[in-house]
Amino acid sequence: MSRVFIVALTTALLGFFATDLAALKIIDYQKKLNPRFAKRPRKSTRFIIIHSTEGSLPSSLRTLSRGKVRRRRYISRGGHAHYLIAKNGTVYRILDPKYRANHAGVSMWNGLTRLSDHSLGIELEGYHNVPFTDRQYRSLKELLRILQKRFRVKDRDVLEHYRIAYSRPNRFHKMKRRGRKKDPGADNFDRRRAGLTDAYPSDPDVVAGRVGADPDGIQVARKSQPRASTRPARTDGKRKADGSLAAAARGPKKRVGNGSLATPARNSRKRQENGSLISPPADPTRNSVITAGRTAWKIAGRQYKAATTLYRFPDGRSLRGHEIRDWSDIPSGTVVELGVDEDKVVSADRAEVLLPVIGEEMSPWKIANVLHNSSFTFYLYPSGKILAGHRIEKFADVPPGTRVLIAYRRVPVPRTSDPLGEDLDDVFLSQQTLYLLPGGALQSGEQIENFAQLPRGAIVFAKVE
Repeated sequence: MSRVFIVALTTALLGFFATDLAALKIIDYQKKLNPRFAKRPRKSTRFIIIHSTEGSLPSSLRTLSRGKVRRRRYISRGGHAHYLIAKNGTVYRILDPKYRANHAGVSMWNGLTRLSDHSLGIELEGYHNVPFTDRQYRSLKELLRILQKRFRVKDRDVLEHYRIAYSRPNRFHKMKRRGRKKDPGADNFDRRRAGLTDAYPSDPDVVAGRVGADPDGIQVARKSQPRASTRPARTDGKRKADGSLAAAARGPKKRVGNGSLATPARNSRKRQENGSLISPPADPTRNSVITAGRTAWKIAGRQYKAATTLYRFPDGRSLRGHEIRDWSDIPSGTVVELGVDEDKVVSADRAEVLLPVIGEEMSPWKIANVLHNSSFTFYLYPSGKILAGHRIEKFADVPPGTRVLIAYRRVPVPRTSDPLGEDLDDVFLSQQTLYLLPGGALQSGEQIENFAQLPRGAIVFAKVE
């Protein structure tokens, strides 16, 4: 084959790929990449990983392209995705798909680790518990069609981030375990709307015992998966496409995923992915609700007092595990959410930050402790009045429903004509910077959709370092 022919063929293929992409509204954002980001090819392209940004478009674009910021310093060099799909369906190309993006983090699938070396990363603007838009699904479906054809990735190998991420052993669990990430949402992301018709029926790494199952998410993950391939299962004990052994159709014993022989389950019980016997799964939403016979410990285990475990009480209040003092009086109907980001809590009906609220059981002292009367603690009254702790004479007169903001300072409202806030200091886009908007909604810097149209009367609080 002549060199001229090879060059011509390559040019034709690239031209066909460019024609396909022309059907999408794509904005090339590569010029914004951190100059310290080193472009290098991936080892292979076996998967495509879907993420959600957990923030607004301005903050997400900056983080994905320039890097993560902590205390006004970049702690990474950007290049954290190949594409981002905004709520209006616009696709931003963060990094050329031929290069490696650092997006998967600590990850494993079917025994393969470090999946950033073997996958493309696509981010959806939004949150793991807030539905994505029709326009996002349409753009994602088309983008997946193009990328899957170019890199020969099957539907089942388009994976959500929560499926592949795992936590290393720590003081809470002695083995690797799923559950480190929740995006794009086990019961939120709809594979069928993205054009995906096949999925792994189970987690091959949990089946093989390489990682432990996510105790909070495995049932939900099963429920949200589309039906896997409808081809008849093998009955001869041969290996399936994912490498696991198929169970025999009949016989007194069956093989589980790790190849060991198992006794048939009794009393209509079934086997989990790790081979242990369980009762038929209950409604996953009920599993997270405290009842007379279902305590916080039964739901969250050792995580029941963790800062990342959120309790939503029937009266509308919310507290984290480490904020609860009296565990004998948790009311039935309280919803328990595990793995909630410590820096922000996103409401399912609107994106906003939820703060501790003063009530009968929660006094200023219980919420803020020694900082309850500090000039860095602000009380957001239901009436709209705002007072710093050092200006309050009688804390007993602070009305119920008052939200408490601890260790913050007021800063000027940023002024810019750029909706993405490209010319603003990083502190204004930080997830720790809070914007109190007219009407009482509280959003973090990474949740602001348009910095050029901040409403009149907005108040900004920056975290005290």
